[in-house]
Amino acid sequence: MRFDLFNRGLSRWAIKRIYKQLLLTCSYTVFAALVTTACSPSSGAATPSPSPSPQVTITIPSEEPTDVQETAESEEISPSDHLEVAYPCTISLWHSFDENEIKSLLDVSDAFKEVYPEVEFDFLYIPSYDLKGKFEDEAISGGGPSIMIGSAEWGPSLFDLDLIQDVSDFADNEFLNSINPNALGSVQYGDALIGLPLNVKGVLLFRNNEIISEAPGSFDELVDSAQAATDGDIIGAYLDYGLFYSAGHLYAIGGNLMDEEGNPAFNDEKGVEWMQELVRFNEAGLIDFNGDNDLNLFLENRVGIIVDVLSNTAELAEAIGPEKLEIDPWPKDMSGFVQSDGIYLNTNLTAQGLECAWTFMEFLLSSESQGLFSDPSMANFVPALLNLELEDPLINQASIAFAEGTPFPVNPEMSAYWDPLNNALLSVVELGSDPAEALSIAEDSVITNLEELGGD
Repeated sequence: MRFDLFNRGLSRWAIKRIYKQLLLTCSYTVFAALVTTACSPSSGAATPSPSPSPQVTITIPSEEPTDVQETAESEEISPSDHLEVAYPCTISLWHSFDENEIKSLLDVSDAFKEVYPEVEFDFLYIPSYDLKGKFEDEAISGGGPSIMIGSAEWGPSLFDLDLIQDVSDFADNEFLNSINPNALGSVQYGDALIGLPLNVKGVLLFRNNEIISEAPGSFDELVDSAQAATDGDIIGAYLDYGLFYSAGHLYAIGGNLMDEEGNPAFNDEKGVEWMQELVRFNEAGLIDFNGDNDLNLFLENRVGIIVDVLSNTAELAEAIGPEKLEIDPWPKDMSGFVQSDGIYLNTNLTAQGLECAWTFMEFLLSSESQGLFSDPSMANFVPALLNLELEDPLINQASIAFAEGTPFPVNPEMSAYWDPLNNALLSVVELGSDPAEALSIAEDSVITNLEELGGD
């Protein structure tokens, strides 16, 4: 499936193609000494003669990474000039993609080279458990790739180390408004936009339409539908109240885990309301706590509704049949965390390397690239871009649901929240503890953890 490159009328990609065709015409009709004068852009910047299209090079994992060039002190990088950069250039990119995802990446890079034939690519696979550390080591010493694609949770710490760029000044509002706002939230850190989201993933509401025929519009409707469907070995709903699976519901009713500085914000009336909703989970059927029992029974065609992660979609569809599986929009008082893979721009780039790499980053969020990444036979990503027509109906449903989800907090302080809040949830749901008291204890524990993090 092919898509229009940017959905902006005559896009910047089309304009570039026209410009390059004009450049080729000029280069064959005038002497080389006159090329710059006759064919240069109106800004007066010198334009190089076209060169043969290079091949994309793939670096195998065992090879040592290639450092980017150190930024010359005399170079001044102006975001407003980022379409005026001269080519050719080489874009190095580190990733942890699997085989099918690499195929999509190669298709995207081929599409980019149709517009920019002078650009070379240097792709390096690094296992996910090594990727962040290798990037840090190389970038701290002034090297590293032009671009790294990795977990959005890595972004804040890399930004605090001044290893990745704030791209706020490069991205215009029209471009940003085309991206799923929850995916965009995964690369927003304070006032900075520390990257771009490549895709969308996270927590979803799955339904077996043979057991429950209609999507619930609210939590109360979910309880009613689940109770009506429960019969013998059939369970209406099997809901997980672990923090990762249930914290989105707090945001859906207007609450928050933390404020902008990372301090606790859950110990209030909304937090109590959230806890009370989780206590009611057992009215809909069975409950789980960060377990797999709900998933296993759904795979056995015995459960109507579960909350689970996108990565289990293919297994669920194969087990019960894709015609039975639905991914529902979140009911009005429920939600799930939305995550993404972040695209990060190295701070060590030269002016030309920066502009070249940003142009490719922006292209990764074009409708053509996002369509290629969503191909079910390859990466099968849920696109970060809004309003795409997708081949896979389940991926299309997931895209709609993620647009209504909750951005996962990427603040480094989030690590202080897991144990205290999971303990509070267990205490309230399993032992019947008072929600306000449990939240107060959890808040004290989080503050203690934050002080220890600050001490580190």
